[in-house]
Amino acid sequence: MALPRKVLMKKAQRFESRELQKNQIAPEHLSDLDELLNNVYATNRPTLGDYTNRVDIIRVFNVMAKEIYGKMDPPVVKGFGSFIMDLYSSGSDLDLSINFEISESFPREKQMETLRKFTRKLYSLRRKGHVSNIQPIMHARVPIVKFMDAGTKIECDLSVQNLDGILKSRLIHMISAIDERFQKLSFLMKIWAKVNGINSSKDKTLNSLSLISLVAFHLQTRNPPILPPFSCLFEDGTELAAIEKKVNGFLNYGKENKESLGFLFATLLIKLISVKNLWAKGLCASIYQGSWISKKLDPHCGFINVEDFTDRSENVSRAVGKREIQRISDLLSCSICALVSFLGGMLPMPQLKHLLFDPKSCPRAIKDEAENLTGTRTVVPYSSRNVSSCQVKKRLRNGNTRGKQATDPWEARVERKNPQSNPWEERKNQVDQHSRDSWNGWGANNKLKKYKLSYCAASGSCQAQKLTWEDKIVLSKYVPSPACQPGVTRSFNPSPQQRQGHQPILGSSSNFDSSHANSSAAGWSSWPSLSLANSSAAGWPSRPSLSSLLNRR
Repeated sequence: MALPRKVLMKKAQRFESRELQKNQIAPEHLSDLDELLNNVYATNRPTLGDYTNRVDIIRVFNVMAKEIYGKMDPPVVKGFGSFIMDLYSSGSDLDLSINFEISESFPREKQMETLRKFTRKLYSLRRKGHVSNIQPIMHARVPIVKFMDAGTKIECDLSVQNLDGILKSRLIHMISAIDERFQKLSFLMKIWAKVNGINSSKDKTLNSLSLISLVAFHLQTRNPPILPPFSCLFEDGTELAAIEKKVNGFLNYGKENKESLGFLFATLLIKLISVKNLWAKGLCASIYQGSWISKKLDPHCGFINVEDFTDRSENVSRAVGKREIQRISDLLSCSICALVSFLGGMLPMPQLKHLLFDPKSCPRAIKDEAENLTGTRTVVPYSSRNVSSCQVKKRLRNGNTRGKQATDPWEARVERKNPQSNPWEERKNQVDQHSRDSWNGWGANNKLKKYKLSYCAASGSCQAQKLTWEDKIVLSKYVPSPACQPGVTRSFNPSPQQRQGHQPILGSSSNFDSSHANSSAAGWSSWPSLSLANSSAAGWPSRPSLSSLLNRR
């Protein structure tokens, strides 16, 4: 049963004020946080090559549509999602929609029939090595076909007549012109969610539209507001020309608000953690009205309620599961504690960057390497089931690092008999022992076939990462390099006989080079092997991308 709107608004404001008092944001290091966030933003922005590769894929599918339906009245393939919103990075996927010029609704049966025609075409391209990982998903709410461009490694989702997704993408792109902080904060939140594994509807977590909507809602509820309610932009309808005219009238709408990017990032996380117990009571974030409302959108999946700004009866966060909402809350608490420690001078900037935006480059549990200004060793304040956030912060203030250590909720749950043992050292010793005994593939141990080992010099420990589909293609016999040294990953040198036979060699993930997008190798009668770094010099053929089809035509 949803509570009344006024009651929920008062509770939300009171809980947010309480969290802000509990996690006070020190202004002394806000400029450093702004510098860190701007650096992450600039580093992860796409290059011109990333843009060109995606445009070429869209062009290839338009040519493919003409081959399937003829040149008289073929459908038009358009991109949408993060690519059109300008919120994509080099590793982002590409959303494609096959659009027919019809006014009536497009039934689900015709959508599936259209996808089957394009799937058959994709299978023929897979035999030539242009695409891989083709996965039709016809039972989804919106039928799609997933695949990956073999040359550029861009993952694509192909749907039919997704006009609503195209409309939302263009609207978000136009609204981003009102204030640049909206675009930057949305981009950073997507990176934060992606590296921590909470940015996927398939995994019952937050999708990109949910994150962007929450960022817009946060900027609408600042004092003074940075973005207007979307109802002001839709007064003349949802036609793109009318909305663009409205948007031009709201340019520099939030110029009176001088809050920095770092302050907005921290307060957004605090706002989300403060209302974690109110979602189930009917609290809903409405960017159409620009305020909290009471609305139980779906009684079966209302664990986070974010109103769709084009179809107000829908919940864009409907995919979030009951178990996943607790994991999201743990990540929010952990990130807030880390930000407060950094702003208080107790956590260095490199550690904060690794924790928030690049956890894969170092062990998930950051060691006790952070020292405060007095030189006292401190514990990075993580939220966990054993130690609460308040207890950890109290220990930091008192200089007490004894007691139960706070565990990192980001760290993969590793079952171990000895709770004092280090799983990374166990994996390192296990692989090293296996290398001394026998190197036949990854050996007879099934566990070793699921992981690859890399040594991190910054942390002084090994990481066991899951193998990708590329890594699983291994030789039956190979000779390993000497034992891992700090900062060096295992690499394998192919013999002349292996190189002549074009047999793929297993190495570190950095060895796989996906930059050979425009391969001009004559004919692809056989399956091309995986490309390695400097493959052209070694005589290894690179995998062709879809853009190479444009060159042949």
